[in-house]
Parts: sequence; C-alpha cells; structure tokens
Amino acid sequence: MSDSRPIALDLPDGTPPWLAAFVLEAQRETDTLRDNGAEQAAAARLALLKKLLTAASAQMDEEINIHEAAREKGVCEETIRRAVRDGRMPDRRANPKGRHRVRRGDLNRVADSPAPPYDPVTDAQGIAQLRRKL
Repeated sequence: MSDSRPIALDLPDGTPPWLAAFVLEAQRETDTLRDNGAEQAAAARLALLKKLLTAASAQMDEEINIHEAAREKGVCEETIRRAVRDGRMPDRRANPKGRHRVRRGDLNRVADSPAPPYDPVTDAQGIAQLRRKL
C-alpha cells in the first residue's frame, strides 16, 4: 500500500506570491492524483515541482547590482539604495566601499509605490487650483 500523506515542499525565501500560489495548487493536484492511485503521475509531478523550486531558489539567491534590482522592481535606483540604508534589505557587497549588491529574493522587501493610481479628475482639479493661485 502506498503512503497517501501529502508531501510538503519548502518554498525558497523571497518566492514571489504568484509562484507560491502555483506550487501550492500543484501540490493539491498532486495529492489528488496520489489519492486516486496515480502514483507514477504524482511522482513525476513532484519531481518537476522539486526541479522548479530548485531553479527558483537559485534565482532568488542570485546577487544583482542596484541597477538590475531597480529595473526588475520597477523603481528608481535610489529607492533600492534607501532600502539598503534603512536596513529593509541586506547589503551583499564584499567591500564596504564597493557598489551595493542585493539578493534578488530580497527585492520584495521594497514596498511598491505607495502613490494612489492616477486620477485625471483630481489632477485637473489640482492644476486648476494652482492656476487660480497665480
């Protein structure tokens, strides 16, 4: 008789939410296969999930420079530098006087832009108020 207990896979630190959701759903589907007696299919899926997580872990552990980090996160380079200075993201540079390096998996520690979405009506009202002051 086979072991029907679900197998928990460890997600690498810094795994993007979309990837974590994908892996958890794939685990549920794999458990369903196993519960229905499809051991070979479940084992093959589990092997693929492990390879995916190994690749994701390698990518999350990769160190990148500030320019690459800013481009990937969609923020300016100073935002990344500020996160390093504030201690929200560890600095991985080998030489204290060298250029900042960060772990790709730590990029989620940089908050997305807190600015509200663009509202053209509010913008037009703001412009009109500024014109009245002139």
